[in-house]
Amino acid sequence: MHNKMEAKFNLHLKALLDLLPENASVSEHFPVSSSETLLSEKPVNETPRLVVALSGGVDSVVLLHLLVNFKKCHPAYSVIAHNVNHGLSDNADHWGIFCAELCQKLKVPFISSTVKIEKKSRSSLEALARDARYQCFKDNMLENDIILTGHHQDDQLETLLLALKRGSGSTGLQGIRSTQPFFNGHLVRPLLIFSRQALTDYAEFYQLQWIEDESNQDIDFDRNFIRHQISPLLIQRWPAMAQSASRTAQLCQDQQTLLNEVAQQDLGQCMVKRLSCQTLDIASLAAFSSVRRNNVIRFWLKSNGLQYPSSKQLTILWQEVALADADKQPKLQLESNTICRYQEALYIVPIQSIKTLEEPLTWSGESFLWLDKDRLGVDFSQVDPAVAKQHQIQCCFRQHLDAKLMCLPEGRNKTRSIKKLLHEYQVPPWLRDQVVFILVDNRLIEAIGLWRCQPNASNVSNIPIMDLSLYSR
Repeated sequence: MHNKMEAKFNLHLKALLDLLPENASVSEHFPVSSSETLLSEKPVNETPRLVVALSGGVDSVVLLHLLVNFKKCHPAYSVIAHNVNHGLSDNADHWGIFCAELCQKLKVPFISSTVKIEKKSRSSLEALARDARYQCFKDNMLENDIILTGHHQDDQLETLLLALKRGSGSTGLQGIRSTQPFFNGHLVRPLLIFSRQALTDYAEFYQLQWIEDESNQDIDFDRNFIRHQISPLLIQRWPAMAQSASRTAQLCQDQQTLLNEVAQQDLGQCMVKRLSCQTLDIASLAAFSSVRRNNVIRFWLKSNGLQYPSSKQLTILWQEVALADADKQPKLQLESNTICRYQEALYIVPIQSIKTLEEPLTWSGESFLWLDKDRLGVDFSQVDPAVAKQHQIQCCFRQHLDAKLMCLPEGRNKTRSIKKLLHEYQVPPWLRDQVVFILVDNRLIEAIGLWRCQPNASNVSNIPIMDLSLYSR
């Protein structure tokens, strides 16, 4: 029986791996842009690495054991394990030692990380621990690494029941996906086709050792309450309940994939790029039905790294922000961002503002120059690094420019002050101090994403042509 389980696992995992695209750039938990993928500067692994998220529980121990056997059939893959100590239990250090010894016994390379969980209001401890754990995986990833977790069929049932409790739609009822992009690699959950009991039977057959997290018995946590009080009753009455829930999750995943494809098309009709911001044109949104409009707004927010809004938030966003009187400055406050309206468009505005520079920053030939680490930078990848030796190239903000400085943008016939140009180019007030200006040998030549200055006839041949773009989060 267990040989059949191993064979089933090997076939299933290989099928999942074969379906993965070669490059990933968008993540459910840690969304990243194509620019961030370019900037990650992570080394590329020539041999695909299967990285097991090893907690020491029966699920991850069985997963590691199965992967060691999988590697014998597929030697092109390497297997490593990564344990994250959350510091939430007095036994956490012991669990780390257990995982290290297990990996030594199985001759599997081992990574150990420790995180500190800071409790936040309105955030579950489970979610905070998961986010911290996934951040550790991200920090240790090579390009195209594949992170594998031990989620199984019973976890899927619990997730769907929690989604029903919250009143979730198709997004929540997708449950746990078997694969998804993650940072510059992938996240794969190959045990979703197996029940918890099947994994336990496998572990006992091979006399595997594992640890028990005492917090898993605490039914004050919703998931544990469902696991110990609700799921057993359902499975006792309907033995195939977990399999049925998995089919429902897969159907909802298919439906959500279709909704995302429609949203992607609709976003192309109503999205306007302003500076580095993806804004939504309100008039274009108004042409959609309310259901289709909500779908594209949700997709827009998610693709920019935000959580899906509630139905109530969507109603407020449209009725009280998008459709507010023209003389109003409405906004919707989300957890880490604000949705604002300006010039008949919706903007995502981070609560934490960009840190401006004290002095202009000189480019030294690197492919990317950060002005505010991980939040605002200039992409120089299309510019010959030799230009940095021939000219002084500086990035600066409005505060660094002479207040009386005038500029004649290309295609115009009259000079304007920087202040007037920012207004004429419809830059929102909160973004005007974040516009990046390029100086070449102390001469203003460009406001990135807005305009290029017409050069004087005397120096036109001395100004390098540079294809620059802005990245911001």
